[in-house]
Amino acid sequence: MTPDDIAADMVNHFGATGRRLEPCKGDGAFVRAMPGCDWCELREGRDFFAWKAPVDWIVSNPPYSIFTEFHAHAMTVAENIVWLIPLHKPFGSWPRMSELRKWGWMKEIRIYGRSRDYGLDVGFVCGAIHFQRGWQGDTAWSFYPQNAQIHR
Repeated sequence: MTPDDIAADMVNHFGATGRRLEPCKGDGAFVRAMPGCDWCELREGRDFFAWKAPVDWIVSNPPYSIFTEFHAHAMTVAENIVWLIPLHKPFGSWPRMSELRKWGWMKEIRIYGRSRDYGLDVGFVCGAIHFQRGWQGDTAWSFYPQNAQIHR
C-alpha cells in the first residue's frame, strides 16, 4: 500500500487535475490525495477493466503482477497516467515499449528510491512515471526531496 505522503506528492507534483481516476483504491491513499476522484477496487465490486469513461488522469500504485494488462487498459481511457512502480517495469519488453511509443511516452520519472524505505518491500527502486498520450518530447527526471540522496 502507498504511504499518504507519497500519494499526495505524486498528485501535487504532476498536477493531476480534471477528471481523475484511482483504478485500484486499496486502502485509499490516492483517493485521500484526490478528493472527489472516481475510483475502482475489485474487492468492492468496481472492476477497473470494466471502466470505459474517459479521464484526464489516472494516478495509482497498480498491481505489479498484471502491470502490462493494467497499463494497456489505462491507455484506452486516460490522457495522463502516473504509476508508482518499480522503475524497470515499462522497459521490460520491446513490444510494451513499442505500444507505449505509439500512444505517447514517458513525460517524467520521479524517483522515490528503495521501495523498502517507504514500506513497499518489492526489492526494486521505485518511482512515479508520468505517461502522457501524444507526448513525443524528452523524459524529465526528478527526485522526491526526502530521498534525493543516493543510498549506498
